Amino acid sequence: MVAAVLFALGVAMPPIADATATTSAAACADGPATGTSVPATAGVSRTDYTFAHRLAGKCRVLVTQVRAPTTPRTTPRPMILAVHGVDGSPDALAPLLDAWTHAGYTVVAPTFPKTKKDASGRAVRSEVVDQAADARFVLDEVLDRAETFGIDPHEVGVAGMSLGGMTVYGLISHTCCHDGRIRAAVVMAGVHDDFPSGKYVHQDVPVFLIQGDADVGYHHSRAAYAQLAPPKWFVTLHGERHSPPFEVPRGSIATVVDATTSLFWDHYLGHDTAAASKLVAVVKATKGKATLQRDLSATR
Repeated sequence: MVAAVLFALGVAMPPIADATATTSAAACADGPATGTSVPATAGVSRTDYTFAHRLAGKCRVLVTQVRAPTTPRTTPRPMILAVHGVDGSPDALAPLLDAWTHAGYTVVAPTFPKTKKDASGRAVRSEVVDQAADARFVLDEVLDRAETFGIDPHEVGVAGMSLGGMTVYGLISHTCCHDGRIRAAVVMAGVHDDFPSGKYVHQDVPVFLIQGDADVGYHHSRAAYAQLAPPKWFVTLHGERHSPPFEVPRGSIATVVDATTSLFWDHYLGHDTAAASKLVAVVKATKGKATLQRDLSATR
């Protein structure tokens, strides 16, 4: 695989939805290491980079949003790699990604090529393997520049929504795509299904699942939770469907999603010993709108 990085120089980035369309041979040539600053919410800086690599001979262009807190840092920050769902983009998850950034994390969110689908409209299973390869490539590129980005390469989390959640399962617990650099994982309404080849294996990182029980795919999280090794957490959002808890428009339960996921990162990436009890308290304060299962019998 020939890996390369392309970067826009002094030119405004094109809209995310169109940025992955250019996949010419030239798009996988080496390029200078710089990015384009993009307006962001208060307290958050955002720079867009365009990473490109070849996978099975085809060029895959990955416009990648890097969010960082604007507050001065004295030590490298933990990093979260965010993986969107089918035909999505980081823009749909922007408020949640900003919440993690406000909590003190550098959030790296690639935009993946449009998902190939079968005749029934379902994502072709090989797509999740390609997406996992893309995610690992972006992680390579960012961690190679960890000092420049102010990232702690030893404190890396990964989060995924829907098909992106299946990508996360691949990265932490499947022989197809395992990446040992990941230290904690969040799966939001994630698909848990067979990959084209290989098998699920014991994962050795803490995992946080969160999904609405009115989502037709809720059974995926129930099945995954039963199979995952501890430490594992599972928050059920009662009456919530697939996208709104995580993607815009989000609904009132979004505050619970933001708080619980941030506290999970704080506990396992930030090493805040008080964060676990705070997470439990957030769920309890919903008075039944959310409930929590957890098994912490194995600790890091």
